[in-house]
Amino acid sequence: MIRPVRVAVAGSTGYIGMQCVSMLARHPHVEVTRVLGRSHAGERHCDVVPGSEVALRIDADLDADSVDCVFAALPHTVAAAHAKGWLSRGATVIDLSADFRQRDRDAYERWYGASHPAPDLLDEAVYGLVEFQRDRLSSADLIAVPGCYPTAALLACAPALRAGLVEDEVVVDAKSGVSGAGRSPALTSHFAEVNESVTAYALGGHRHKPEMTEQLRHLTRRDVQLTFVPHLVPMTRGILATAYLRRRDGVAHADVESEYTSFASQNPFVRWCSEPPSTKSVSGTNQAAVHAGGQDRITVVTVAIDNLVKGAAGQAVQAMNLRFGFDERAGLDRGPLWP
Repeated sequence: MIRPVRVAVAGSTGYIGMQCVSMLARHPHVEVTRVLGRSHAGERHCDVVPGSEVALRIDADLDADSVDCVFAALPHTVAAAHAKGWLSRGATVIDLSADFRQRDRDAYERWYGASHPAPDLLDEAVYGLVEFQRDRLSSADLIAVPGCYPTAALLACAPALRAGLVEDEVVVDAKSGVSGAGRSPALTSHFAEVNESVTAYALGGHRHKPEMTEQLRHLTRRDVQLTFVPHLVPMTRGILATAYLRRRDGVAHADVESEYTSFASQNPFVRWCSEPPSTKSVSGTNQAAVHAGGQDRITVVTVAIDNLVKGAAGQAVQAMNLRFGFDERAGLDRGPLWP
């Protein structure tokens, strides 16, 4: 009989943290032993989070003793400040913030406007995009879960780039629901501001772009020029990323499509679609739905994910499964919330 992995979730009342708690509470090989967070300390998780079945009281202390794994759904710099202590107690740390996604400390500090609290751990972290890092995750003690935009964008363009089928200059247009902005109220996610409206933002450069370009360099061993434009759309969940890829001379669209169908067949949470996917078709699931179409020499790849699941909590659980030797699909068998 497999001993349950004892898990603590830090930041358990934010959108990503509550998604982690929900998925882990139903995981066949996990025991959620602690839920952490300061804003609702002392209250039961089920009294704070709608739909939660976890009756544990929320601890204000972010020290996590007697656990095997910490899911850190915390703002940037907070997880990094505690990571060394968690690791020293023997816990595997799965960080859902941006703190360990980049090896380049200067890029992190430039884009996030803060000194990195644990730069000595940057080289230890394994980037947790399972489809490209599966072998390394089985022995990782510090896992950096990718951002939601990078997850969709990398799945959209990395297979073709890695295979050398397209030019090293790509454009990715991505649209996200408002839950990607987090649970704290802000004018930019106010209903009256976003309803019946679509807005492009960060045209001068999004803070996730260095993460994407670093990973593309790692996967292809080449410098890839990426133009990335995010948009906010009036829906709660979901990301749709559209990548525009110029095929190299002599490469047919069918060659690129074949690369993506093969990639999907090798990865249980990548689903090939014969038609462009909708975000609704993956809502609540850990699936990335992928389609490739073409215009002239451009192959257009679309990827739909749930930003809180495949773009965050579900991907974290998927990485944990590999780290602790479970079936990669364990606890991740939910179907879409349809209609």
